[in-house]
Amino acid sequence: MFDARQLLNQVIGALPSDAAGAAPKGAGQNPLAGGAGQLLTGALAGGVLGMLAGNKRARKFAGKSAGTALKLGGLAAVAAIGYTAWQRHRGAAGAPVQLPPADSAFALEHAPQGQDMLARGVLVAMIQGAKADGHIDPEEHGRIFQQIETLALDAEAKAFVMDELAAPLDIGRVAAYATSPEVATELYAAALLAMNPDTEAERHFLIRLQGALGLDPALAAHLEAAVAAELQG
Repeated sequence: MFDARQLLNQVIGALPSDAAGAAPKGAGQNPLAGGAGQLLTGALAGGVLGMLAGNKRARKFAGKSAGTALKLGGLAAVAAIGYTAWQRHRGAAGAPVQLPPADSAFALEHAPQGQDMLARGVLVAMIQGAKADGHIDPEEHGRIFQQIETLALDAEAKAFVMDELAAPLDIGRVAAYATSPEVATELYAAALLAMNPDTEAERHFLIRLQGALGLDPALAAHLEAAVAAELQG
């Protein structure tokens, strides 16, 4: 079985551990203690989702400085965005972006089915989000698959990515991973990271995704604001 967390780190690039002092564990550390970082040319722009050449968000934010959460990379980034939006939704207006404390249900060690399964769900949500504007045709699929073959991924990881890219746009593929309200929040954040929701198709996708995940529209709005701020650096 491939390491979904490692694959996710290629999509949302983490800073090297020696650049940030220590790799984030999701246990209440201060994300501001890490050094400055950028989305890897890498991350949305050149990682796995960068194969989706029509992705407007990838083009728009290529090379820009990452926000606080995205400097953490991988699952830590999604957990920080989800936890922060959740806190703001509960009345902590202006709460800084931060990793969830160890006793929070957002802490990675409390992922209901483990971190690898959560990483799979995040990847599925991002790929579904990237496809939401409907720009990928069969010819582009072929080109994307050829490019994926050049990535430093093992056979199982490549197969996972290719299968998800080939799958139809399906909210249910994302909702199947929503094993708790906290995970649902993180999955919505993940989908947003791969989108620039400015078309009718993308907005419709998000409305349907909110319903499938059981998200309060106000919480969804906090997540959209948090992700937009992260990607603006």
